[in-house]
Order: sequence, then structure tokens, then C-alpha cells
Amino acid sequence: MAKSEAKEFGLLYNPTLEHEVVILFGLLMPHLAKRGESYLIDRYPDTFPDSTALRNKEKVEAEFEVYASDFYDHKHDKDDNLPKCKLLICWNNDIQNSTTRGNKEFFVVKGHEIEIFALDKEVKRLEKEKGLRLIKNGDRPNLNQANENLFFKELQQNRQSRYGLIKDLYNYVRENPDFEIKWGRGVRWLTMRIYVRNWKGVNPIIFRADGYTEIGYQNNKSLPQWWELPQETKAELRKIFKRKNAWHGVRFDSETDFDNMRKALKILAEHSKNLNVIWNTNPSITRRD
Repeated sequence: MAKSEAKEFGLLYNPTLEHEVVILFGLLMPHLAKRGESYLIDRYPDTFPDSTALRNKEKVEAEFEVYASDFYDHKHDKDDNLPKCKLLICWNNDIQNSTTRGNKEFFVVKGHEIEIFALDKEVKRLEKEKGLRLIKNGDRPNLNQANENLFFKELQQNRQSRYGLIKDLYNYVRENPDFEIKWGRGVRWLTMRIYVRNWKGVNPIIFRADGYTEIGYQNNKSLPQWWELPQETKAELRKIFKRKNAWHGVRFDSETDFDNMRKALKILAEHSKNLNVIWNTNPSITRRD
């Protein structure tokens, strides 16, 4: 039998999904044990915290995220189980105010300290010291590209249950001359942004390729100029979605949710013909011409 080529194993691309981080951590566990840091997974109920494990025979409850800042995006800092979480295992630590002690990183939430274990550093260390490459190709192709096909492919992979409703709404919106759809990519997800044509540059509705749906009554105040919907428009939208936050997630799981979104679109279309969106200037930012 001819000698076979070296076998490849690991991930094709850098993690972009939480479960890929879990898989990568599993691949790293034997190498961590050789360095004197052993992990035995007890349970993975996929609640918060995600996992209970024994680290060097001591119980630790750990949360998995792609980016450390997802801890805040997922509102874990407001969860009643926050004191239970002792370890955040992520692909990349992008929390600016984290601190380092020895070779470990930490961040503090409401007086509670949580250790951050960023796997990207461990992957680089293994490749440099052992020649072991657990991620073959780096960033996923088309990571910075965005279009209709890529969005719906990613949505189908990540949130099949919402694929049909979001696809139907896309078809509804693209036939409406009052709106324009633009495709984009955030830090993690492809996005479908719905712009109101009469309010140039204003996109109050955003769908992410993980199925998350967001309504916005204003733009980011840290921008040199930021928009704000007319008060009358805000009031009508709040009657539908029952929330007063400047930006907030809304349910999009049923025909009722679909109907509510169509009502919101109708309000935006009608108001954009008679009311002016409010543009604010941030005096603390100096713009360069």
C-alpha cells in the first residue's frame, strides 16, 4: 500500500459561528492538557453559561462566543446567572477594557471577574511551536462581500426556521418603490438593510443572516451626522412593537410578526411622503472635508 499523505483535520476557515468555536476548543483540549491545563466537559445544556466542566479537577462554568464582545451583544451581562460564569471561551478577544495577569486575560462585569480564553492565540502558538495547523485557510472567502445570494445562503444555514418569512418579506419589499434594499456585512453577519427612498440614507429595518431582526428609531449618535425618525413615526411604530429603545430586536417567527412588519413598512412609506426625517449634528466630532 502506497504511503498516504499527511492527514488534514481541523477547520477549513476561522470560526464565524459559536458552535465552530466549541469544535475548535475540543480540538485544542489534548494540547492544553499537555501544558498542564486539563478540561473534562460535564454538561453542555446550551443555556447561560453554555457549559459546565472540570478544569484541573475544579468546577468551572464557561460561555462560548465567537467574539468576546458577543457576551454583551447577547445580553449575558444582564442575566441572573452572571455570577456563575467564570470563563469566556472565544475565538477572538475584542473587549477593549480587558486586563492581563500573567498569561491570562480578564474582564469585569458588574464587579464580577471573568477569565477570557481567546483561541486564536492558542492556534497561532501551536502552529509556531509545533507546526500544527488547526485552521487551514484563515478567513472564509467572500467574508467581506455581501449580496442577495450570500445573505440567504447564510440565513438558511443559520436560521432555517426564519428563512421563508424573511424571503417572503424581501420579495414584498423589493416590489415596493418606496424602499430600497442594500446588502452589507457587520462584524459577524451578513445584513439586509431596508432603506426609505424619500428619506435618503435612512434604514430603520435591518435583518441579519442569523435571523435577528431590528427596528431603529434613530442612527448612531457617535456619527458626525445622525438621523432620527419623526416623532409621529416613532409613536406609530411603538404601538406595533411595544418598545421604546432607539434600536431593538423584534420577533419575526410567525405570520403575525410578518403582518406587523408590513404595517411598519406601510407607516414608513406614508410618513416619508409627508414628514421630514430629523438630521442631527454631533458637535463633538470635527469633520474633514
